[in-house]
Amino acid sequence: MIIRMVGSQLFSISNLRRAKRGVGRTTAMVTLLSLGVALGTATAAEVPALASVQATTLAFPSASEPSSEPSSESSQNSDSSDEEPSTVVATLFDKSITAKDITPDDEVLAEMASQANSSEEQNAMVALASLTNLSERIIEGVLDDYFVQNNLAVDAALVEKFKTKFAGSASEDGIGDDVAKRQVMIYLAEKHMYNTYGGKVVFRQSNPQLPVGAYYKILKNYEQSGKFTILDKGLADGFWTPFAPPYQYELAKENINFAQPWWL
Repeated sequence: MIIRMVGSQLFSISNLRRAKRGVGRTTAMVTLLSLGVALGTATAAEVPALASVQATTLAFPSASEPSSEPSSESSQNSDSSDEEPSTVVATLFDKSITAKDITPDDEVLAEMASQANSSEEQNAMVALASLTNLSERIIEGVLDDYFVQNNLAVDAALVEKFKTKFAGSASEDGIGDDVAKRQVMIYLAEKHMYNTYGGKVVFRQSNPQLPVGAYYKILKNYEQSGKFTILDKGLADGFWTPFAPPYQYELAKENINFAQPWWL
């Protein structure tokens, strides 16, 4: 599950693991570029620069580069490299997040390599996916903690309403309790955030009322209290960019209403 700040485009990254090539989806590059534009982390012109910075800093592996060593040695080296410590790029609640933790898995890397038209394009895909993974970890972790610290509780009635609302668009098994509860939790947390901190609210396709100003204040509070840190400058810049004004599709105050979820 992906948090709202990152946006619905992120679902397409995990979908790379499941989608069949050429069936019902756009290319990974289009998906990741739309992610960057939606977040404000990168415009189409800025993606190569972002990829260059992060690929250099984190030494992302290239799924398209063939091994120049014999297979037996390659296997041994792979086993050895798995044991080597990966660069710590961030911490969250005193736990380290390494470059390896946020790098897409081999299956996704291979899919990106097959779709990229150049190494620069592939690096852009990997850089944005890695930034996405880091942002997801941090913001979901902060949301979970915020929910607990403010004694919020999931509304069972809203959970059932969510499941009913999206029953027709789900698989044969329907919407699971975990997904529905998470969506309700996000709504209740964002409602509490806005009522407590106020700030700017923007429209996003994945969330018609995203309290970006409140998110910024809360995340800064967590960062300043040492609950999370981003040690890599390129990733830090990418993480904070969506929270910096000016915002696209900012809502007028009189149009903001958290009385009920956007999906009702």
